[in-house]
Amino acid sequence: MKARHPITGMALLILGLAAAAPAQELTFSIGAGRFLASEGAYRQVYGSGPAFAGDIWLKLKGHLGLAAGFNLLPDRGMAVPMDGGDAAYPLKFRRTSIPLVVYYEFDVGDVAVRLGAGIGFHSYKEIWQTADLEFEGHKVSPRIVLGVSWALLDKLSLLFYANYDSIRTGAGSSLAKDVDLGGFQLLGGLAFRVF
Repeated sequence: MKARHPITGMALLILGLAAAAPAQELTFSIGAGRFLASEGAYRQVYGSGPAFAGDIWLKLKGHLGLAAGFNLLPDRGMAVPMDGGDAAYPLKFRRTSIPLVVYYEFDVGDVAVRLGAGIGFHSYKEIWQTADLEFEGHKVSPRIVLGVSWALLDKLSLLFYANYDSIRTGAGSSLAKDVDLGGFQLLGGLAFRVF
């Protein structure tokens, strides 16, 4: 499996697990929303930005399930000198994540609630557009998920969920000693149940 095809690899993994495990439901979801960074230095430069996600949810017999997906956080910001000078440096930031989560699902009336925990494989890159500088890296970190879905039709549901990652890079600056690229993603979207 090539690293540049993470969605295909994750889909094959989940479909393989579905064939091997006593699966009860297989659902695909897409969502969009906002990323709220936990690091103050990140918020100063980028603020809050867009978040996009695509996930595969495999519910096993009983209440347990597995989920995998692909998250994208593209952002733009501006760096300014700490001494108050007039220079400004436009920045582009991009973080992609492949989460693997085990979740517990229970129903409250017509609403399904999912509580999950797992890990995320993250790649990030920051480009200083006018200064010919780039910073990039890869990290693995824990992830926590809370999701709520409400059935619209037999196989189509509205889905709202929140993810939390803590991604300590080990890199620092004058604004922060150990920059954390994690935070909350608040997402809404649609889920389609295959079976």
